[in-house]
Amino acid sequence: MRTTIILCCILWSFISCNDSKKDNNNESARNILIDSTNIPETSTTDRPVRTRENKPQSNPQDSILNGESQDNLEKKELSGVYYNIEHLDDNTCKCYCIDVSLDTSSELCLKEGELYIQANYRQNGNVVNIYYAGRSNRTTSTDIPWDKFATGTPIAVLVSGSDGSLELDWKGFTIDNKLAVEYALYGKKTLEGIYKKKKS
Repeated sequence: MRTTIILCCILWSFISCNDSKKDNNNESARNILIDSTNIPETSTTDRPVRTRENKPQSNPQDSILNGESQDNLEKKELSGVYYNIEHLDDNTCKCYCIDVSLDTSSELCLKEGELYIQANYRQNGNVVNIYYAGRSNRTTSTDIPWDKFATGTPIAVLVSGSDGSLELDWKGFTIDNKLAVEYALYGKKTLEGIYKKKKS
């Protein structure tokens, strides 16, 4: 009988120890869970993925960081009418101005009252290439082979200066990938030079 009581006591104490270990383990696990909620996130991979429901509202100023919006901003800053600083007397822009537009073609004067063309402007890094886009309706001369001039080769290049000015370097018209030498001076005399943006 004494042996049975001793065995029961040993068994009871063994069971009690196991139960207290389980309670301690559960309490430790609970403490770890509570403490882990207070740990700041250190990695972007541990952060929850945002769904459409909890995605933050976008700030309008953040759209400037978007490539397309930045591109549009640059177009707006560059676009406008520029006057040749060597021809300040042409304040009505009869022939010594350029209307830079990266979205549509605009007219260029090669010789006042006689020769006008349509031109396209395309930005390429730090420069803007000017391309021949056709004869303007204001052109009176029919001796020039307007239909033979290439439209895919730049006729001039604009380089921007640090002060906001643009320098135009006239290249000339090309026919069959060759410079049309006999028409090379058209545009050179009137268009080449440094331009400043006209205040609106």
